[in-house]
Amino acid sequence: MILRTALAAAMVTVALPALAQTDPAPPPAATDAPKPYVAPTENPDEATGGEAAPVAPPITDVPPVDPAFQKAAEDLPSAIEDVQVVGPWSEGDQSGVWRTVMMQVGPADKDVYRFFVQKLDRVGPGAKLLSTTEIKEVAGVKGTVVGYRAEEGEDGAPSGDLTLFFDVVPPDGEVPESYELHFLKDKSYTFGPATN
Repeated sequence: MILRTALAAAMVTVALPALAQTDPAPPPAATDAPKPYVAPTENPDEATGGEAAPVAPPITDVPPVDPAFQKAAEDLPSAIEDVQVVGPWSEGDQSGVWRTVMMQVGPADKDVYRFFVQKLDRVGPGAKLLSTTEIKEVAGVKGTVVGYRAEEGEDGAPSGDLTLFFDVVPPDGEVPESYELHFLKDKSYTFGPATN
């Protein structure tokens, strides 16, 4: 029995250092961790020890905005989400650009869009608006229109027609959907799910 007690005491003595808790070693420093923020100094090269990031030159040669243009921008209704010149058109000896206007209307919790295609005789100041056509089917799209883009014409040549592709995220947020608009020079159009 003395032998068993001595053997048990020896085992406990050997096991005690293994049971003692020690402070864990700190984790190794990540090599790809971001550098801590350093506040800017008078001389940016001092803080980083290298070259300073490029800075855009100050704009000094732009004249003040015409008050009429400032007012036009301020008076733009907040329902207008997007205005784009989406491409050129030509018809005989006339030419100009297609412009689109996307509006979001209705209650804040429901996306309801109104979409218009406009035909202008040219781009820039003094452009004359020739026609405006609402694409009524866009208002019936279920989901959020997250963007639209024009299809490039062959060899970049303008034509009398316009093709646009719309990217829509449905309310369930699952698979994005695409719609296409074919707008013809006589103001007729087709709109529906994209076929390609």
